[in-house]
Amino acid sequence: MLSAAENRTLTQVGPGTPMGSLLRRYWHPVAPLAELNHAQTMAIRLLGEDLVLYRGESGQHHLVSLYCAHRATNLSQASVEGDALRCPLHGWLYDEQGQCLEQPLEEYPFAPEVQLASYPVQAKAGLLWAYLGPDPAPLVPDWEPFSRQDGLVQIVSSFLDCNWLQCQESSLDPDSEWLQSTLDAGEAAPKGPPSDNEEMAFEEFEYGFIYRHAPKEHAPDEGWSVGGTSIWPNAVYEGNSRACHIEWYTPIDDRRTLAISWFFNRAAPNALIDGIEVTHWRSPPRDDDGEFVMSHRLNRKHVMWITQGMISDRTKEHLMESDRGIVMLRNKLFSQLALIADGGEPKGTLRSMAANRRLKLPSSDWGSSAGGAFIEIAGQPEQVARLFRKAVQS
Repeated sequence: MLSAAENRTLTQVGPGTPMGSLLRRYWHPVAPLAELNHAQTMAIRLLGEDLVLYRGESGQHHLVSLYCAHRATNLSQASVEGDALRCPLHGWLYDEQGQCLEQPLEEYPFAPEVQLASYPVQAKAGLLWAYLGPDPAPLVPDWEPFSRQDGLVQIVSSFLDCNWLQCQESSLDPDSEWLQSTLDAGEAAPKGPPSDNEEMAFEEFEYGFIYRHAPKEHAPDEGWSVGGTSIWPNAVYEGNSRACHIEWYTPIDDRRTLAISWFFNRAAPNALIDGIEVTHWRSPPRDDDGEFVMSHRLNRKHVMWITQGMISDRTKEHLMESDRGIVMLRNKLFSQLALIADGGEPKGTLRSMAANRRLKLPSSDWGSSAGGAFIEIAGQPEQVARLFRKAVQS
């Protein structure tokens, strides 16, 4: 278990907090790229900061503080002029760096003295990524699945009323994965607890942590299979060359998380006209009646995190041997907080463009989440379900 103070250290993500400072050293996905094809501006909240994401007339994406410096008008309602934003209330104009350019109707304007915060944005893999940390910014990781051109990509966004850490901790919780696999199997699943004939192992690698499993009676260095990969600092990966899933847990603030899932499924030959198709939608954790959606593994995991409370009280835990991956994650977070406090560069920082090419992640036997059960995710548009059946299941 953690003390109350330790729990606050790991869960508070706002400006000026230790964990907020660490997480600001990384790029975070904040929206599907296509969402700004239909609207030029979007209000977002990231790491406790209210911001407006917008697409300039140049096609470039920008991110500045949400509120006008004049009277705190919400700039998600602003008009886009070139790559600048004009406030809808009094017409103050801000460029993509947050610099005020115009203060109409003012006898003594002081626009050069007014500056909103601004942050870099990049588009990659059908997503928009934001970086709120110090310069120079690192590179957005180029994970190998991002380069695939032979299948269907489905980007699923879910807004969760819980802290980011309880989401990320599940990436190193193999017992939870066993239960979700059992629920996927339905009536065909074996009853009762799992057999006690497997060993588990957790190891750190350059980009996160891996958990493995193997029969208890196995030769040294043989028989181990990858169960899953926890990508540092706030994502999880499962998959292989046929199908894969990356899910990021973008901290909105201390009590809310944006879960963005990126699914790839290899398509049958000639099933997709352009070879690659990218779709997106939002998957709500509750239905129209306010009841939790439990129809698919993705939804069930979200419900489990939400029902722990907005910030899980880790002072009341009773950790077991199977939780050693979670302990490993927490210890690494504390050590990284100390590292950046001493001026060090945190884990997983990518600076070399030559090295940041098709970064490989450990292959795993990804089961029912990659199969037919996937089309049951809440909120999936029917046309996407039809496309999935045609492309993947033909």
